[in-house]
Amino acid sequence: MKKQLALLSAAVMSVLSGCNKVTFTENTAAMTTEAVTVPTTEEATTTAAPTDATESITEYTAYDASLLSSPEDIGLHDTDGNGVDYIFSYGGEEFFALYEPDNWHITDSYKIEDEDDILLICQALISVHPIHSADMQSYRAAEDMAFEWHQHNLAYNHLPDSSEWKSNAKDVDLDSKDEGKGLFNFLMDRLDSNEQTE
Repeated sequence: MKKQLALLSAAVMSVLSGCNKVTFTENTAAMTTEAVTVPTTEEATTTAAPTDATESITEYTAYDASLLSSPEDIGLHDTDGNGVDYIFSYGGEEFFALYEPDNWHITDSYKIEDEDDILLICQALISVHPIHSADMQSYRAAEDMAFEWHQHNLAYNHLPDSSEWKSNAKDVDLDSKDEGKGLFNFLMDRLDSNEQTE
């Protein structure tokens, strides 16, 4: 099962990165592998060393350790009183959240990776403006919205920098139409939309 999942993931990432033809070969020889898990609980900062004095450095901080204990910890607030533009704090950084009917757009959502914290942020968002589910009768749960956010993070982390889709994955839109969708569903939607524009 793990082998099929790894092959499917490789195929998805190949298509997302722009490959049109993917060929897989499988070695069926028996082998033993050992996995070692090393938990990280510290803030991680990634920087690139410049090759010359004029080259800019790309730097961002990804927060992957739980920082929140309740939805109130982010201090979500409306910036202009119109119920549209919001700001919240996370890890000493401000994040922008735009609310449109049945949609929360979180700018630079890829920086927040801790699943427990993402869940608490989603709880804070829906306490202000709930989002309808796909049936437009009920409302999305924070868990479902957090799952969608996590799928965006997976895509962002696995897409090569050269992929045009990477910029779409850095922000998350938590809306009705994406309820319950996984990475494979997003891939199929993207491929369908590309076929319709050709």
